[in-house]
Amino acid sequence: MRQDGLVALRLEIDGTERLFAPAVLVVIGYAGRDRAAVEHHIDELAALGVPRPASIPLFMVFPPGLITQEPSIAVAGPNTSGEAEIVVVVDGDETFATLGSDHTDRTMEAVDIVASKGVCPKPLARSGWPAAGVGDRWDDLVLRSRIDGDVVYQDGSAAANLHPLELVAAVPWAGRPPGCFVAFTGTVPVIGDIRPSTGFRARLSGPGLTPIELSYRVETVPELAF
Repeated sequence: MRQDGLVALRLEIDGTERLFAPAVLVVIGYAGRDRAAVEHHIDELAALGVPRPASIPLFMVFPPGLITQEPSIAVAGPNTSGEAEIVVVVDGDETFATLGSDHTDRTMEAVDIVASKGVCPKPLARSGWPAAGVGDRWDDLVLRSRIDGDVVYQDGSAAANLHPLELVAAVPWAGRPPGCFVAFTGTVPVIGDIRPSTGFRARLSGPGLTPIELSYRVETVPELAF
C-alpha cells in the first residue's frame, strides 16, 4: 500500500500498529557465518552456471515498491520460489525485526543474481519485534517454512548466518543512510531441492518471543506461445 506516493508498511509491534515509509530495500545474500561453507556453495552454484557474487556478503539495493504485505504475489514464469528470512526495519534511531520471503526467479538466477531478486515481489509479515527486545537471543531464532500446504521446506537456526544487526550496520552506503529502510538478511538451507510452489508459509520464532507468521499465494501470469 502507499501513502503520499511512498510505500507504506504496517507492522504490529507490542500490540500497537506502526507505520513505516522505507526509501530503500536492501537484500543481503551469501550471509552465512561459515565462510568456507559459503565458498563451497558458491562453487556448487558456479557448476550450474550461477556467476560468483561481486562481494561476500552481497548487498543488493532495490526500490521499496517490491515489498508487499498482500496475501498473494504475481510472478512471470514457473520457476520462482520463496526464502524465509529475518528482516530488519530501520526507522531513524529505531530498529525492528520481522519476517519476509526473498522470492526469487531461479531461471534468471543462473544469469544475473541481482536481476533474479529484482523481478519478484518481496512478501513481508504484518507483525514484528523491537530489535532491543530480542536482546541476546538472535542466535536462538529459528526460521521455518512450508510449501504447497504442509510440505516442510526450511527449518534452520539464525545462528547459521551473520548477525542481522551487524549485516545492516555493514551496508556500504555511498552517502548518508536513508532515514527508513528494510533489509532482508539471509536465509537458511532448503530441505531437498529448491523448487517452486503455489503457496509459501513461514514462521520466525525464538524463546520468550511471540512467533511471527507469513503466508502468501503464488500466481503465475499467463505465458505466450511463440
